[in-house]
Amino acid sequence: MNRYFLAALIILAMPVCTLGEGVATGARSPGDMSPEERMDIMRTASKYDNCIYSHAVSSVGDFPDIRQAADFAMGKCQNKLTDLEASITAMGFGSDFATAFSKRIRSRAARKILPELAIRKAGG
Repeated sequence: MNRYFLAALIILAMPVCTLGEGVATGARSPGDMSPEERMDIMRTASKYDNCIYSHAVSSVGDFPDIRQAADFAMGKCQNKLTDLEASITAMGFGSDFATAFSKRIRSRAARKILPELAIRKAGG
């Protein structure tokens, strides 16, 4: 399955707005996101995924536990999540949406990297 297609599905599956968001704050609803904005967000999220992968894979041998390598990579790549949140809020979407989306991207990256690190640690 195409990575961008999967990422677009993740965005579409998110709630349209959290309680009160978009009404009281004047923030745009995620349902109003243009295809170009979706692609921009997914490109930024992809940069985070790539950062996690490269840092975690390159450092897995430096840690006795793969979770430590994943945590190390997540710390190194936190700035990419900050960029993602800033990009979303700059588009006029609420900070609640930006935070929730970046947390989902972070969780997804952790779930994806751990099996990869386990395979590499077992083989190395």
